Amino acid sequence: MHNVTNIVKNVFPDTEISDTEIMYLGGMTNKNYIINIDNTKYVLRVPGAMTQELINRSYESINSVKASEININVGTYFFDEKTGIKVTYFLENSYSLTHQNIRNYDFLAKIAKKLKLLHQSAVQFYNRFNVFNEYKHYFSLLKNKNDFYQYHPEMINVIHLFESLSDYFDSQSILLSPCHNDLVPENILIKDNDIYFIDWEYSGMNDPLFDIAAFFLECNLNLDEKKFFLSNYYQEKIDFDEVMKKISYYQFTQDVLWFLWTLIKEENQESFGDYAENRILRAIKFMKDIKERGY
Repeated sequence: MHNVTNIVKNVFPDTEISDTEIMYLGGMTNKNYIINIDNTKYVLRVPGAMTQELINRSYESINSVKASEININVGTYFFDEKTGIKVTYFLENSYSLTHQNIRNYDFLAKIAKKLKLLHQSAVQFYNRFNVFNEYKHYFSLLKNKNDFYQYHPEMINVIHLFESLSDYFDSQSILLSPCHNDLVPENILIKDNDIYFIDWEYSGMNDPLFDIAAFFLECNLNLDEKKFFLSNYYQEKIDFDEVMKKISYYQFTQDVLWFLWTLIKEENQESFGDYAENRILRAIKFMKDIKERGY
């Protein structure tokens, strides 16, 4: 907490720290706090280990502002691109979604429409987020490569499929859109029946299906919920099987990427329990399902 109070002093130099309320919020990539200063609330983000290597803060800063300009992100009060320290305005009378309430069909419809608004906007994010390029970058950061190669007997097959999917998507004609790329329930806020997406660290131009795939994966939606979401997103007839095929491809790559991300974080003394194991086991399940379906 001592480090947090020093940050607050630097960001708000005219504020008496004794009059400031600080409450820990949580977070995986970073540690987040609610700061209450003169009855005005802010959210302070303190970056976690290796985030400066894992995340381009310049891209995040630019993209966050662009998302705020179309009323999809909360406003930013302070952003230090060198340290990754960020202070945003707290969205009063809002709440973040959970793995339980996000399955509410009213919420799913609203999220689908807001996500489509982002994807169809004229916004041009500064960078491209490509899961295969991110994988290469992350792998270069991993000190002990054997931690990856020897984690599970199926790793050689996982790598082979990952590389095959890279070739597959390279051969596809994909129209890139501004994407969030990390739509976990906690990054989705509800206020007055409107939807906001927060934490744009992994944002970039990408295939909109990657965003949808991540949302489905992180929220663990069932088949009926996925169909409902897609019907609200597209609002026209689609080839559901073809869309779900590509979504399963992306979900496999997402689990592999975040598994690797976790190994890097744990090399730097951050503990995530069984998170890495759960990610790679699910990736292996995706791999087997993809092969069984003849995708």
